Amino acid sequence: MTQQKHLKRRVRERMEKTGESYTTARRHVVRSTQPQPKNLAYTHFPGSVPAAAALRILLANAGVSAPHSGEPFSEAMVFGIGGGVGAGVFAFHYEAQDISTFFIAGRHRWEDDQAWLEGATARLGVETTVRETGGAKAAHQHLQELLEVQGPVIAWVDTGSLPYRAMPEMWGGGGYHVLVVYEVDEASNVVHLGDLTDEPLQVSLETLAEARARIRKQKNRLFGITSKEKELDLAAIVAAGLEACHQGLAQARSKSFSLDAFHTLADRLHGSRAKDSWEVVFPPGKKLWTGLTSMYDFIEHYGTGGGLSRPMFAEFLEEAGEALGDARLAGLAEQYAALGRAWSQLAESALPSDVPMFKEAKSLLETKTELFLSQGEAAEAEIRAAWRRLEELAETAEAAFPLNAEEADELRRELKGQVQALNEGERQAQDEIEALLSTFPGR
Repeated sequence: MTQQKHLKRRVRERMEKTGESYTTARRHVVRSTQPQPKNLAYTHFPGSVPAAAALRILLANAGVSAPHSGEPFSEAMVFGIGGGVGAGVFAFHYEAQDISTFFIAGRHRWEDDQAWLEGATARLGVETTVRETGGAKAAHQHLQELLEVQGPVIAWVDTGSLPYRAMPEMWGGGGYHVLVVYEVDEASNVVHLGDLTDEPLQVSLETLAEARARIRKQKNRLFGITSKEKELDLAAIVAAGLEACHQGLAQARSKSFSLDAFHTLADRLHGSRAKDSWEVVFPPGKKLWTGLTSMYDFIEHYGTGGGLSRPMFAEFLEEAGEALGDARLAGLAEQYAALGRAWSQLAESALPSDVPMFKEAKSLLETKTELFLSQGEAAEAEIRAAWRRLEELAETAEAAFPLNAEEADELRRELKGQVQALNEGERQAQDEIEALLSTFPGR
């Protein structure tokens, strides 16, 4: 039985037993997944959060082990050392195109993968290399050189240019994403990739080159590990990760990048007179449809591991608490696990299942995620069909939104209440991090 089929069966069994969503069940299953058999020239792990999963793979291939286990770092531990959770909320209306968009993020330094990777590796005492160029020839040369000298590397790509993602053309050029390049087979014109999926993926050299070059910023950027520190102090690196998390939530460069973003979201969802209120930016029709489906998708599926990455952070705290014998970390883990469940409930509430169109959209969003993660390039046609059906539902919502004006108003009122409660819980958890850090060993 291949790892792919094995993982898929285990995830399905857990879903049936617990009632969890696919994303949540898979996160628990891959947490204990062993790397691919050694007949491969590299170590592959499936993952949930792109930058954390990619760095975990690089660390494993470079021989960097967790000090408390002697085994490769878990994705949750890498996530926490990298700074854990963050915050970000953006809602825009583009008058020229007459479209509205909504985005919510939950990882520390979500807006800058290089800064996140450099912060995480600095805490781990790992030296790194970054290469970037505007030219295609130099980009390929950089890739060959780093693969030969350092092994697997992280590459910045445009998600919409990856065929196995099967995304609509409108997404091309704006889907900033990181993945791992394992090796390049020039003779066969094949590149082996690690992109969260249960098993490695393959694309052509031309496809990877296009995906690397299509983004305007970070064009052709690569990130690799050059050397490592022999001894790691677990308490010190856990403390450093928690410190980065606290500073990121409290001292971000703008309110949109801090916990204040959640307060603003609650305020704008209902009863606001601001020009960026949901009444204005997301009126019933295709715009409100976009806002609600985006809220669900970004919280549950867009590289978060479910629950806006709070459950992943809880797993980091749980693992660190057990390894260090610190019950305070276990208590904080419970707080973030509860926050994760509440964020997932908000996502569910945005698309209530008693409304057939919302239920179908929710199912399609989960299906395309499952197809990508469990089957990769083999599911390209099915993923594309899911995207097409989602576009059809959006057009139907423009012509006949499934809620009347009063029902839409009440839904936004309910969502506001949930976000207000989440904002309060997030601030309480942040205060707990600050209090813990004041007496934490290794700081």
